[in-house]
Parts: sequence; structure tokens; C-alpha cells
Amino acid sequence: MNIVKKISLLSWKWKLTVWLSASIFFTFSIFTFFEYHTVSSWLLKQEENSVKQTMNELLKNFHSSSGSLAKEEIQASVPFMEKINTKNQLIRVTDQKGNLIVSQMNGDFPIIEPNQLLGYKKISYFTIGKQQSLIYSQSLNGKDFSGKVEIIRLLDSYDLVRKHLAFAMMLFALTTILISAGIGYILSLQLLKPLSIITKTMNKIKSAGFKERIPVYTQEDEISELSTLFNEMMDRIDDTFQQQKQFIEDASHELRTPISILEGHLSMLNRWGKKNPDILEESLQASVEEIAKLKKLVLSLLNLSKLDHPRSGSMIMPENVGEIIHHTVKDFHMLYKDFQFIEKIQYTNLYGVTEQHFQQILTILLDNAVKYSPVKKEITIETMELRRKFVLKIADNGIGIPKQDLPKVFDRFYRVDKARSREQGGTGLGLAIARKIVEYYEGEIVIESQEGVGTKVIVTFLNK
Repeated sequence: MNIVKKISLLSWKWKLTVWLSASIFFTFSIFTFFEYHTVSSWLLKQEENSVKQTMNELLKNFHSSSGSLAKEEIQASVPFMEKINTKNQLIRVTDQKGNLIVSQMNGDFPIIEPNQLLGYKKISYFTIGKQQSLIYSQSLNGKDFSGKVEIIRLLDSYDLVRKHLAFAMMLFALTTILISAGIGYILSLQLLKPLSIITKTMNKIKSAGFKERIPVYTQEDEISELSTLFNEMMDRIDDTFQQQKQFIEDASHELRTPISILEGHLSMLNRWGKKNPDILEESLQASVEEIAKLKKLVLSLLNLSKLDHPRSGSMIMPENVGEIIHHTVKDFHMLYKDFQFIEKIQYTNLYGVTEQHFQQILTILLDNAVKYSPVKKEITIETMELRRKFVLKIADNGIGIPKQDLPKVFDRFYRVDKARSREQGGTGLGLAIARKIVEYYEGEIVIESQEGVGTKVIVTFLNK
């Protein structure tokens, strides 16, 4: 348990090296264990077969002798025994009482009494001194003799081969550990190289900003996918940071003008306005107007920030679409009696959008249409179906938007004509809010405009 805990405290480079080496060594050990026992069993089987072959030749010689089998014939077979006997092997014949009739020894054997051996097994193993021996016995029966033949074979050659095999395998195991450790270390360096690059890049980002990116490898694997995902995440963070920076700069700029105006009027009031009714009236009126602009700007900023965490509300139903449009248009008509609002409600199947957000979009788009239609005061509100999508169109016949400004109209605080927009009380946040609402519902908002002709805003929702 302590070893595992210590390994867990190592760096991933050494963890991979240790575990890879351990797994290779464990696999090799299992393979070596079975190989060692397989080879040992095969060698032992060869020893047994050799002894059996000697026994078969010996018995064949005894039974092929002419006449009845007697002690004299057995004793006369010593030359044949010498001929077939191999090194480190003892052949002997005993009678039924265990008396030794003949014995032929090839090698140095300790003294072995016949009654020391197990006579009831054909093949058995016996330890003589420190040496293991194989004993093979067969009964030998004739008309004048009855006894048994025993072959005792020292397994020193077998033990020597096993020792050499075990030493070779242990040496190979140690070599395998060293090689696997080296391979594991090299592989861990290669595997962790992309992570090291990611770490270095993150440190650069920490000190130098969001411009650094991780190189993406050509092969499609988990590291390549991680690098791509990291770069995409950094792109989004960088974009968000730039937008936030731009938002703060624009908000500061927008707030600075009314605050400066308020400060000027209050300074003027403090110096001369207390005793001058005309200055007092003018400054108070201007201050109220600027505070109203500030209030509108702050409310717009709050609405924009709320869209980052949209709250659930009552979802719009198809039967409510026309009612909401009609109610919103009625409110605008009360404020702008000289405007003509044309409603063309052809399709109302809209789902998955809250009533509050739908009305907010309508209000923003109608407010812009009214502001920038100073001459021909006619606005058209139309709904239709296009490829199973709900489409809302709001068209005016106003001053239009220059072509070069169209890509920027959805940016926060952007105004086509800043001086005129300020006079009309615009904050430059309406279209940014509308686009954020539409994108939240995975919809699309597009503006088509021609300067001096008019503007058409097209909002598309995909019903889910």
C-alpha cells in the first residue's frame, strides 16, 4: 500500500514509466513461468522415456534368452547392461526377497540398499543425498526366477539444465526491466510532450495575454482534439475579453456625455442659478432630460446583462402571436399618432419563445423604425411561413442605413448617425439586445436596407 501511495505522488512521467515497466515485467514473468515449467516437464519426460527405453531393451534381452530364466543367465547379462547403460544410471536385478542378483553402475552413486526404494511403483522419484533420482522398476518372472529389475537414474543433467534455464530467464527478466523502463520513459516523454507544450502555452497566456495558441498535430487523436478544443476555447475567451473591453469603453463613453452635461448644469446652478430663475429652469430641465437618458441607458445595460442568464417564462402560443403584435402596435400608435402601422398577420405558428422576449423584440424593432422614419411615416409588420419557419418582418420607409454600416449595426453602442441618434434618445443597444434574444432561441435576424429608401428587419425562428 505504501508503494502504491509513493508511486501516486510521482509525476506522470515517472508514473507512466513505472507502470509500463511493471506491466511488461508482469506479462513477461507469467510467460516465463509457464515456459520454464513447460520446458522442465518436457525435459523430465525425456528422462522418463530414456529410462523406459533402456528397461524395454533389458527385458527384451532377458526374455529372448534360450531356456528358462535363471540367476546365472541374469548374471551373464552384465556386458549387455554395460552396453545399454548411460551415464549417471544404475541397473540392478533383485529376487523376491530383495537380495541383489546383479548390478551395473555408470557413475558415482551413494550406497543404496534395495529396501530403501519404493517397489510398488513403476516410476517414482527419490532423493539420494542432495541429488534427485528417477527410479523405474519392472517385475521379472521366469520358470526358475522371480524378482524385479530396477533402473535408478540421477537427474543431475536435468537439474543442471533447469538451473541454467532459470539463470538465463532471470537475466533476461532483468534486461527486460531495464529495456521496458527505458522504452516507458521515452514513450512517457513523447506522450506528455503535447501536455508540456500546453502547459508552456498556458504560462505564456498567463503572462502575455490571450494571443498564444497551441500547435495542432496532424494526426487525429485525443491530444489533437484537446489542442483544437483549447484553441477554440481561447478564441472564444479572447473574443469575449475584447467584447467586454469594447463594451466598457463604449459604456464609459456613453455615460461620460450625460454625466458631463449634468456636472456642467449643476456647477452653473451652484454659481448663478440660485438667484436666476431662467438659469434654474433651464438647468433643471436639461438635468431631468439627461437623467432620463441615463436611466434608459442603465435599463438597456441591465436587459443586456440579463440575457446572459435567461429566465424561464410563459411560452408563446400560436393564438397569442397576433394578439401580442396588435397590442404592441396599439401602444405605439398611441405614442406616435401620425404614424400608420400596417399589420399583415399571415402565419402565427410560433413555439418555444417566451411572450416577454417576443414582445421585447417587437418593441425594439418598432422603436427603431419610428425613430428613423421622419418623412414617410408608414411601418409594416408582417408574419409568414418560410420552409416551416416562423418569419417576422418589420419594414419602414425611413432614411435607411449606408451599406458600409450594415455589418456593424448589431454592435453594442453603434449608431449610424451618432449625433442624430443622441438627439432622438437612442442608446445603441436595441439591436444588440434583439440579436442576443434571437440567437438564444437559435434563430436568425437579418437587416436589408437601402439609404434613402427604407429598412427591412427579418427575424426567423425555427419551431422546435
